[in-house]
Amino acid sequence: MFPEIHFFNLIIPMYPLCVATGFLIGTAVLYLFAYKCDFPEKLVFPLMCFIELAVILGGKILFLLINIHNLTKIFEKFGFIAIFTKTGFVFYGGLFGGFIAVLVFSKIYKISLNEILPLVISVTPLIHAFGRIGCLFVGCCYGIEYDGFCSVRLHGVNRFPVQLLESTMLLVLFVVLQVFLYKSRNRVPFAYFLGYGTLRFFCEFLRGDESRGFIGQFSVSAWISLIIFVVTFIACFVTFFTQLSKNRVS
Repeated sequence: MFPEIHFFNLIIPMYPLCVATGFLIGTAVLYLFAYKCDFPEKLVFPLMCFIELAVILGGKILFLLINIHNLTKIFEKFGFIAIFTKTGFVFYGGLFGGFIAVLVFSKIYKISLNEILPLVISVTPLIHAFGRIGCLFVGCCYGIEYDGFCSVRLHGVNRFPVQLLESTMLLVLFVVLQVFLYKSRNRVPFAYFLGYGTLRFFCEFLRGDESRGFIGQFSVSAWISLIIFVVTFIACFVTFFTQLSKNRVS
């Protein structure tokens, strides 16, 4: 593990550094996309700042909800303030928080949600990929015990590099979304939720950490991934046949 770097007298934690790097690069890419997609460039930075705050809050809230049975111990160990800086986050909580932020932002600036959402979602896998690298550095979200090719040493044993696998697949998903962004922008959310729902569901079976919470045999994130995939698939099905009916009428 490599949880922090020392720069002169500064101690810089790796996970926030990786996430911040992801947001900075994602914001830069979004500036480029905004120019090509006729989105007001002056709104990119405030939009991303608004989203980042919502992602942090949403990710922390879901983490605390999943670990609600251990809240007393967590508060005793970290205290009220440190609980926001020294405990974990859950990605899906951040994703839902980010969606709410985009919805509120669109209402405030009177911009169509269909104009903002595809742009933001198109860079989400890129930002998330950096976050997963941060997970590897600090040793969280680690994989099952594994002694094969590319195993990593975490918490005293060799483990499957599930953080690297997910980060790599997120970069692939990012590239795929760019095709949809330029050819069929409205399909970007569908492509993302189907792609990431599938990826995350299978990655959950390669993880060895227990803090993410379980409902039956599946982790909470696996259940959320499955629900997202099913709902998105139904939405795609309904959208396709609705459009087909309109084309026949016209």
